Amino acid sequence: MSEDHTDGEPRILPLTAEELSGEGQTLIAKLRANYGLDDGYLPDSTATMLRHPKMYGPYIDYVGARNRASVVPKRDLELVILRTGRLCNSGYIWGEHVPFGKQAGVTDEEIEWLVEGSSAPGWNARDRALVRLAEELHETCHVSDETWAVIADNFAEAQIIEIIAIIGSYHEVAYLYNAIRVRRIPGNPGLSAR
Repeated sequence: MSEDHTDGEPRILPLTAEELSGEGQTLIAKLRANYGLDDGYLPDSTATMLRHPKMYGPYIDYVGARNRASVVPKRDLELVILRTGRLCNSGYIWGEHVPFGKQAGVTDEEIEWLVEGSSAPGWNARDRALVRLAEELHETCHVSDETWAVIADNFAEAQIIEIIAIIGSYHEVAYLYNAIRVRRIPGNPGLSAR
């Protein structure tokens, strides 16, 4: 099994409730409203990122706007998010998104295929190309003509832009959470999630 880079003691501790600034409280209220979070709950990921509220605030706005503007089916987004999380050995992303993927229609069998990647037997050509797109961007920061041709035949231009942006966005999350060792949300089993 791959090493889960979110294991271990955090390198930057999350803020405690007493340490939150007024700006931090405002951002938390916005997050809770955007995602329907319980008033008493503050994930370590948020409490850690609030150590830089001037950067995290615009990021919250961006993610909210991106979600509202989405034109890609959730299942397709979850395929590339899950494969990216796996490639980055991010137990945080993988463990959070296995249930989201299943809610969006990703099957148990496909979860296993995502562990193996685009070479797993069983993918149809469209889904294999989506998974391969995440792999190629991860490996080379480029997309082969072969993969692009299948993607272009199956997705509108706006969808392609969104899919590539999501893959990049989840690399950013993996880099931050893996390097900082942000603790996973309770109940998130990390890379063992199925």
